Amino acid sequence: MPDTTDYLARIRELAGTSDPLDAQGQAATAIRELISGVAAERLKQRPRPDKWSIAEILAHLAEDEIATAWRYRQMVEHSGVSLAGFDQDLWATLGRYSERDPQESLGLYRLLRDANVQFLRTLSPKEWECFGIHAERGRISVRDLATHMVGHDMNHIEQIRKILNG
Repeated sequence: MPDTTDYLARIRELAGTSDPLDAQGQAATAIRELISGVAAERLKQRPRPDKWSIAEILAHLAEDEIATAWRYRQMVEHSGVSLAGFDQDLWATLGRYSERDPQESLGLYRLLRDANVQFLRTLSPKEWECFGIHAERGRISVRDLATHMVGHDMNHIEQIRKILNG
């Protein structure tokens, strides 16, 4: 899904004023609790043909965390760096998200997220303000990206809840 003004506004609203490190640190646990006891077959069922299943959402979260790890580190190393976007639907196809084990995706997401939060905790105030120029979003600081990821998590947690309650 390309980033639109409405999408970015929604992500900012979902992130609210949460501390990005605390909120990011809690996301994987919240998801684990949501899907606890849910059969893998149910996690792999799409709510509609054009919407991702919970398993696909989990695979997306894990792979998006890879891109985010790279972006954080590139911004700190080379403030002002160009940051490419990526086509999440193409990544889903290339990564065969629909075939992935949801628990393995959640485990990978947790591992990568923990590494990113540990990295962020080491940053100086100056490093939090390092930035990149995102191909779709323009100038974005490490702090902006960390906050964006909170809203991104909340958006997908909300989607998972809706699928489970649907």
